[in-house]
Amino acid sequence: MSFNIGLSALNAAQQEINVTGNNIANAGTNGFKAAKSVFGDVYAASVLGGGGTQQGSGVALQEIKQSFVQGNISFTDNTLDLAVNGEGFFILKGESGIAYSRAGAFGTDKDGFVVNSDGERLQGFSPSESGQATGGGPLADLRVTTGEIQPRPTTFVESIINLDAAAQPSTIIGSNYVTKNGDATPVRTITSGDPVVNGYEATAIKVIGADRQFQVLEVPANSSANAVAQIFAGATGVSATGKTVGYVSGITSGVGTNPSFTVNGIAYTLDESTVGTSSYQQQLATQINAGFGNLSARVIDNAGVETVEITHNTGADLVITGGVGGNGNLSLVTSKRQPDTERFTPLGAATTLDLSTGDSLVVGGIVLFELEENVEFKLPVDSEMDDGATAPDGTEASIFGDISQEEGLQGVSFETNQFDSKNPDTYYRSTAITIYDTVGTPHSLAMYFVKERPDDTGDTNLWSVYFEIDGRNIGFDPNSEDGLPVPARYDLRFDDTGRYDPNQTTIDITNWFPVDAAGRRIGAGPVPGDPNVGELLNNSNFRIDLSEMTAFGGDFSVQNSDQDGFAKGQLTGLEVNTRGLISARFSNGQSRVLGEVALANFANASGLANLGGSKFAETSESGAASVSGAGTAGLGAIQSGALEDSNVDLPTELVQLIISQRNYQAAAQIISATDDSTQTIINL
Repeated sequence: MSFNIGLSALNAAQQEINVTGNNIANAGTNGFKAAKSVFGDVYAASVLGGGGTQQGSGVALQEIKQSFVQGNISFTDNTLDLAVNGEGFFILKGESGIAYSRAGAFGTDKDGFVVNSDGERLQGFSPSESGQATGGGPLADLRVTTGEIQPRPTTFVESIINLDAAAQPSTIIGSNYVTKNGDATPVRTITSGDPVVNGYEATAIKVIGADRQFQVLEVPANSSANAVAQIFAGATGVSATGKTVGYVSGITSGVGTNPSFTVNGIAYTLDESTVGTSSYQQQLATQINAGFGNLSARVIDNAGVETVEITHNTGADLVITGGVGGNGNLSLVTSKRQPDTERFTPLGAATTLDLSTGDSLVVGGIVLFELEENVEFKLPVDSEMDDGATAPDGTEASIFGDISQEEGLQGVSFETNQFDSKNPDTYYRSTAITIYDTVGTPHSLAMYFVKERPDDTGDTNLWSVYFEIDGRNIGFDPNSEDGLPVPARYDLRFDDTGRYDPNQTTIDITNWFPVDAAGRRIGAGPVPGDPNVGELLNNSNFRIDLSEMTAFGGDFSVQNSDQDGFAKGQLTGLEVNTRGLISARFSNGQSRVLGEVALANFANASGLANLGGSKFAETSESGAASVSGAGTAGLGAIQSGALEDSNVDLPTELVQLIISQRNYQAAAQIISATDDSTQTIINL
């Protein structure tokens, strides 16, 4: 009996040494779970029982129990190295079926499946159609996409922008007024020695400002257009420019002499000997343009007559004087500014100047006024004149002409700063976002915001927005005969609190023809005028949502701009978040969810069967696996780029080895003592 007890003790000690040795051997094995030997005493039992005289029969191994205490986590450089921080097991599928493990050293095989070193595939959940985690569903082999991601055209653009409610309207309203309907003075002949004057009579003009305050500006007799412009330069809301144009032709010379004369005090001598190759008119224009100052000239054809158009660009009187040493003649014609083309043309008959005399020909110019909104010209009354002077009646032969009737001082209304994307002065601010056509080519969608003038209701927070793509129009006009894109303009209205009015027309771009850098059409074109196909991926139509815009007081700001298109892209990397969601990153900045790592848990993890390779199998003692996503149902989180170390406590195991060795030695002593006793009996 004692020999059996000793042998059981030796076996128990050896088994304990084996378990402890296996723990020590796997101290560096990822995901390894330390085991512990559980022993029980043995008694020879009978039906009647032994009572107080029952004797033990040794020891027997009852269980080798795994410890599923969390091991330390070590970090690696491999994204697919995964560690479970908390409860749960990875689910593996191989040729022998399903296994469970805490060892998360994974990679990909030639087909892109996520596998361990034994080629078993990691199990997980497929993502939803929108690419979100599901946390459940049928298990599937997780697979990493290794190819390109196809391009997607833009179907929806959203921007959140604040416009400054205090911004001034981008357009400018006012009126243009031209003196004497654009007619310069008739040509005046001034005899040598007489005062050189243009013949304009004195007058006075009342300038009424936008604030309805007025001032009276007096214009002296014979004032040049330049002088009048300077008089009005001090009036608020008024800008003025003078210009004088005359036409010279019929230049001749006396026998053996060259034509010589002065234009506004500058002497010009023309060469008779070169007339064959360069006419007098051509010579005069060349000499004027070669000089400095405000004179310019060009040769024109006036009803078949070669004529020099001479312009004083600031409006000084044009004065041509002879008597500087030459003989001959020239003719001078005054000018008119045409209101439709804004160009000058000859006006009236020519006046001839004998170049041998000191006489002069004089033309007085015109003044071009620009009056800001609500600024007016009127004739003053006597009570508004200084020093008790008599107010003009408007019939004077002044530079303004006959202004006795009220319409005589009314200008032509204008609205400037009409939108031009190339001129920042015509809009408030702009922003741009990159969008994509059906073949993934990027394009720039620009938005230009224009502050509009108050409407009839007095609303001062009115805006409009213009859209262009790559600097080209994209608007649709249902009445267009050729169907070509027109400016895409939409009204923007805000309520009294500066928030976007939802009762506005949706912004649908339905006439964009994508082109490449060379202007060639590329990708699918639009379905013109159809707002219902923008969500499809086979055309260039798309919708723009500005419903989150505001028009608060404060600076222009773009809080967010987003769109749903992208170019094609190559896989550049993987990411695994704490939920176990595996996402692929592509070179076009997009990411795509490939799957979600599934974890399993058991009611009694100690009941799992050890398969080796840090893997376990489900048994009746462990209970059925409960499968869910990481971070749910009490399961731990996934740590990417990390591995769980063995949970073996090496110092404890070494001490246990010493104890097991001591137990082995003690068991041997049992056999030795029994042997000595038996030998003594035999020797009797």
